[in-house]
Amino acid sequence: MGLSAKRPSRGDEARQRILHEVTETAEKKKRLNAEIEESLYKRIKMKSVEEGRSISDITRDLWSEYLSK
Repeated sequence: MGLSAKRPSRGDEARQRILHEVTETAEKKKRLNAEIEESLYKRIKMKSVEEGRSISDITRDLWSEYLSK
């Protein structure tokens, strides 16, 4: 999600609630594998370390955001 100077809309609140429900669930997890270029993986890994988040957390957030469109 991008940063914005405007007030969040109700859609943003709903999106945040859905993202929280998806990421904070005790539901059984499934493994997702994808082949990506080594340089992209290194960039993802560096960003995850900078943010103190796991690649799995970032990936779940990205998929949830993509599917909410």
